[in-house]
Amino acid sequence: MSTTETTPLKQHVSDAPVEPVPIPEQDVIAGSPRSAMTILWRSHDGRLYNGVWHCTPGIFMLTHPAETICVVEGRVTITPQGGDPLELGPGDLAFIPEGTVARWEVHETIKKAFHSHDSTGTMLGPLG
Repeated sequence: MSTTETTPLKQHVSDAPVEPVPIPEQDVIAGSPRSAMTILWRSHDGRLYNGVWHCTPGIFMLTHPAETICVVEGRVTITPQGGDPLELGPGDLAFIPEGTVARWEVHETIKKAFHSHDSTGTMLGPLG
């Protein structure tokens, strides 16, 4: 459900119709994490977007857009390079600044809602 609509939209996080978004092999540290996502809304310039992301257990590195995360299910530890770990579980809300490189350790399959700001407008690729 990738859209630039301006009407109100709704999506249930736990059973959202997500599509596979593989984590690049070179970013995986341990396990076989599988991620999937759906975009609920995206701005015309591709710089702002929100949606739902699911990921199975594993450890990997991730470079972030500016992102606000609300965890609905599961547990994860996000450790920014040179920073303190964030332990997140159901009901937790977190913000990660753009450009942060972080180690994600997904302990239990995570399901999160997110809103992102990508100043380059390139992280998701072209509008389609």
